[in-house]
Amino acid sequence: MKKYYLYILLLLFTLVDLLNSCPTYPVPLKINQNDPLLLKAYNDIDLLIQSKMKVDGIKSFVATIVYMDQVVFSKTYGKFNHLDINSPNLTIDHNFRISSVTKVFTSLMMFKLRDQGIINSLDDDIRDYFPQFKIKSIFKKKEEKVLTFRQLASHQSGLPRETPCHRNEFGTSNCTEKIILSKLSKQFLIAKPTTLSHYSNLGYSLLGRALGESLGMKRMKEQEAFEYWMVKNIFKPLGMNSTTFDYDDIINNTAPGLLNNNKVYSIPPFTKSGWNSPGGGIFSTARDMSKFLIYLLGGGGTTTDKLEKKSPSYLKESTLNELFSPSNLLNDGSTSYGMPFLHSYSSNNSLWILSKNGDLPGYVSNIAFVKPFKLGLFFSSLTSVSSSDVYTTAAIDILLPVYKTLLEKEAKNLVINSTTNNNNDNNNTESIINPKIPQSLLVGIYTNDYGNKLLILNQTNYGDYLNRLLVSYNGANLVLNTFELDNEYPYIKRISLYNESIPTCRTIASGSNDELIYFTFKDINGSIIDFNNNNNNNNNNNNNNNNNNNNNNNNNNNNKNIDINNLFVYSVQIMGSLLFK
Repeated sequence: MKKYYLYILLLLFTLVDLLNSCPTYPVPLKINQNDPLLLKAYNDIDLLIQSKMKVDGIKSFVATIVYMDQVVFSKTYGKFNHLDINSPNLTIDHNFRISSVTKVFTSLMMFKLRDQGIINSLDDDIRDYFPQFKIKSIFKKKEEKVLTFRQLASHQSGLPRETPCHRNEFGTSNCTEKIILSKLSKQFLIAKPTTLSHYSNLGYSLLGRALGESLGMKRMKEQEAFEYWMVKNIFKPLGMNSTTFDYDDIINNTAPGLLNNNKVYSIPPFTKSGWNSPGGGIFSTARDMSKFLIYLLGGGGTTTDKLEKKSPSYLKESTLNELFSPSNLLNDGSTSYGMPFLHSYSSNNSLWILSKNGDLPGYVSNIAFVKPFKLGLFFSSLTSVSSSDVYTTAAIDILLPVYKTLLEKEAKNLVINSTTNNNNDNNNTESIINPKIPQSLLVGIYTNDYGNKLLILNQTNYGDYLNRLLVSYNGANLVLNTFELDNEYPYIKRISLYNESIPTCRTIASGSNDELIYFTFKDINGSIIDFNNNNNNNNNNNNNNNNNNNNNNNNNNNNKNIDINNLFVYSVQIMGSLLFK
């Protein structure tokens, strides 16, 4: 009776703890984009944008949303030129300035040149590649004077915010590289590198120019090395044929941005970017930005196919993860800079949103990613507005509950279909088949001589933890999950350790903190069952080309000889500790 009450008590404590645990997210899968729930969500986003445009006095707007490798929402609002009564409607193929969203491309170039060995390390001093750059420093130690690619990309270089030229002089003879470098050589760092997060447009312009210098290319009349590389290695391979740094190429296709002064609208004077292009000089379209979203979400350019690896735009998955990783936590504890994305924790959805906004007179853009859901958004207002996220956060709040519901539904359908197919498919002799271990076999109390105690409770149907065993280990409440290679290694399970509270998740990473645990089984004769041996035998036999079929059949028969009904758990290894049942 005492043991029964202990299990009930532990179960209650576990359920309460799960209410406050780090969130987990459904696996992105192909879903029906014509599902009524999704169609309503997209319509709600459409209404949201129209409402915000009316309230904030926005005259033209573009919005595109990508899920995995598919454009699921793309719409333009207003006229190409609001001040021209004969203006056509704005389209997804009209150009506009994306401003500081350009920094995403510059950061991408940095990672690619690192991968290609053109720059040795992100922690190299940029002056090893761009010796023309000099700046004074009040800091005396040698390591305090180093300015690295990483520091520039994460806004921790200690450089001033802006290039030492007036904005109206960018791209003119009054703001050439020679003039800029001369002025900087007489200025000081404002902070010791890597001690302060200080947003710097100058830092990104310098980053792009240093990357261009690393290429060792001869100076070109039409384009500098940075711009030339970007067109050749990103724009053209991705089919971003309308994206450019050169305003003259698209002057008649560029929708003018508007200034709103108490509902009196005007077109601001056009200014070039010149030397500062790596910080904000790209002109693009909604169609092209959709292609870029798909690329960064892994839908293009990250395949393992050998031909794709030869593509100039190819990006390793590990590099993509670096691009999306945070670098330094800001003082508010819920945002951090990456290279270049700003990471903001969404309490509404219990996850991190990665974004980069851009703001120039008449244009405000924002690119945003919800990585766990493989969702990407690009919204741009062609009227100056005070909303830095350009309503992407509100759109995400509309989308995520619907995607979560549909993905969980699709995942359950796949499990049911997979089970049915597996039951009907008896011809897959190449697979390693081990007997399934019933979850009930794992339930029990495990201890050792050091006072460690592991309790595995009966399975629960509570919330997101459908059909998963609840676990308590040394006071921590946990969940037991299936290992990805369960067919080959049924004695291994995943365990979500240390169910962090939501506030704790914000300072680390959303999602479960998983470990692997290893069970040992004995039969009724006391002999230890070695599933590994079965797998090794099977693999060895698969390597024998002359007797593949016979050997596979023999091994499958050997595995079938393991009688699950006569097995019991002997021990479990968890976090380095061995406990016995």
